[in-house]
Amino acid sequence: MVSDIKNDTDDLARLIKERDIYKLQVAKIQAGYEEKIKELSILKELGETLRFISDLDTKMFWENQLSVLIRNISFENVTLILLNQELQVLEEVAFVGKAERSAGLRQIEEEMTKQAYMSKQSVGVSNIQKAGRREISGEDGSGSLVCLPVLHNKSCIGVLRLRRAKSKDFGPNLLRFLTLVTDGFATGIILHRIYHQLTHSETQRLMLGRFFSAQVKEKILSTKENLRLGGERKTVTILFADLEGFTSMSEKIDHEKVVEILNSYFSLMTPIIFQYNGTLDKLMGDGMLAVFGAPLDHEDDPYQAVRTAIEMIKALGRFNEETRQKGWPSLNLTIGINSGEVVAGYIGSEAHMNYTVIGDAVNVAQRIQSIAESNQILISGSVRDLILDKWTDIDDLKQLNRLPSRKLKGKEKEIDIYEVQLGTTG
Repeated sequence: MVSDIKNDTDDLARLIKERDIYKLQVAKIQAGYEEKIKELSILKELGETLRFISDLDTKMFWENQLSVLIRNISFENVTLILLNQELQVLEEVAFVGKAERSAGLRQIEEEMTKQAYMSKQSVGVSNIQKAGRREISGEDGSGSLVCLPVLHNKSCIGVLRLRRAKSKDFGPNLLRFLTLVTDGFATGIILHRIYHQLTHSETQRLMLGRFFSAQVKEKILSTKENLRLGGERKTVTILFADLEGFTSMSEKIDHEKVVEILNSYFSLMTPIIFQYNGTLDKLMGDGMLAVFGAPLDHEDDPYQAVRTAIEMIKALGRFNEETRQKGWPSLNLTIGINSGEVVAGYIGSEAHMNYTVIGDAVNVAQRIQSIAESNQILISGSVRDLILDKWTDIDDLKQLNRLPSRKLKGKEKEIDIYEVQLGTTG
């Protein structure tokens, strides 16, 4: 009987031990899930800050990103260092957190930053005091420090530097997560550079007067009274052209190559618009808005708009053949054309003004373009009516195919739409 009691006691002790082990395992799994949820929340918040890439100045944009890390993880401070592409030197572009740092700490930070940049690997110390070549007094020497390279296409474009307090270290799980964070920073850096390079390119085009053909530019310069703020109502034909799928395509290409491709594309298309007496209203990322009939109007503006679209499709085909040898991706156009009344004129300030058109006819043209398929030209019923008498005189226009009427976004009534069928695309 004593033996039975002992066996029962042993069984109970074993069950209690197994229960405790199970509880510990469940608690560990639960803690792991909670940590993953927190990490996903941080990555989501970092991603959402990218929406402000065009609204904030550069320093504030990066500080917003670093602030996300400070709010969610106990860092003393976080610093983003980027490579200055022109000078080929590392520059501190943003800093968030405790700003007081001794000369000794700064020396360690600089050395670790350069090491992480050159090796393209994370570099860290768990005890700043022991890592220093000289005494680091106060709280500066009581923490841990890590520098992580920011990589893009196997090249290091910067370093993310993070410091924690004495009681906090950089464990393997945190380092793994911070590596994901630096990948996100790399994406933000590339998108930021692409955006500002394109903005700079567009500003240059405006300054050089490349939005007008030579004929229109001479007319404007000869009558200075035209160069004033304000607008007038005009009946015009609007052409929207957009590169299909280019945004997703550009994510897989170096941002320098993206800018090169777009500049080559715009340099090809702009003269075509000018050739047919069009005005290049604006560039929108990989899209173009051209106007025919403003500031100077012609009887054949709708014909010229359709001729422009056809020539753009043909030119893009030749462009793809020529750039295929460079390994560039094949580009596809979607084009929408509409005619109607707009307010056309200069908007801005006396020091900096842009010529543009505003009105529902512009919105309709953009909506038509948005439903066009690859290398397809769609026109509204109003354009078709205006070219009906002479559309057969337009080179390479084989047929105007009536498509089912569509109710476009933001419009109550359906709109007649026609496809411009080409006889050749060569």
